[in-house]
Amino acid sequence: MRRYCSVLGLAARCTFWKVLAATLLSCGAEAALFLTTLARWGPERNPMSLEGLLFHSRVFLCFGPGLVLVCALLALWEGTGSGSQTGYTVRRLRVGESRLTLLWGGYGVLCLVLYWAAHLGTVLALCAAAMPHLSEGAASPLALFLACWRSPYLHALLPLKDVWLWGRNLLLCAALGLGTAAFSHERRHGHRAWGWIPLALGAALLFPLPMGAFPFQGLDPAFLPYLETEVEVYTGSGSPVPGLMAFLLTGGSAAVLINAALMICGREPFYEN
Repeated sequence: MRRYCSVLGLAARCTFWKVLAATLLSCGAEAALFLTTLARWGPERNPMSLEGLLFHSRVFLCFGPGLVLVCALLALWEGTGSGSQTGYTVRRLRVGESRLTLLWGGYGVLCLVLYWAAHLGTVLALCAAAMPHLSEGAASPLALFLACWRSPYLHALLPLKDVWLWGRNLLLCAALGLGTAAFSHERRHGHRAWGWIPLALGAALLFPLPMGAFPFQGLDPAFLPYLETEVEVYTGSGSPVPGLMAFLLTGGSAAVLINAALMICGREPFYEN
């Protein structure tokens, strides 16, 4: 058990504070955009709803670059190089290379889940701070609940009953975590595993997803009255594009996850245990 804790501690010492700094920077930029928009669009000038504020403040633009940066930090830290001092330490550890890489992949998944949770907490806190500044019609007790269905970005962060979107997000975190670990695994042997890069870039562009985007899921009839309004501009309701986005990101995540697992388990370990 101690050797496994040493392996995880090695990765955490080299990356955790950098990942945390990137997460806080991304969330801080998100808060700045939202609060600037809220100060400029008061209820007396434009009685905007929560989903309107999230859309016009462009807070979703902060999520993608931060996600790519976090993935890069997990993939390119100093222990991944074959000639680095940390890489030399790794080769001396009495842990099979496949197990070592899987542990680092699990650590990467936890970092990405932390990134997701940090953005969710930031957006919920911003929405709570905006409620007193909304008009009476927009600041209803169900405003936040409805925004989770009407805003593609908030719905992607907090899918509520959208089980398929929960699955997509968890699959994305698993694929990026294991994909960055596979990259470091191959890099120690002088090879490359680039699958995490297009997936991270795709997630940066396609992460926001409206309710009912998965074609086989359909829409809950109870929510149809809320979507048959001007908020269709936020949800993309009736367009085939969200379904294509859902398919591309989910399918890409599954492909990267499977490929990374095959790479990690298909190479000989440093030590035969």
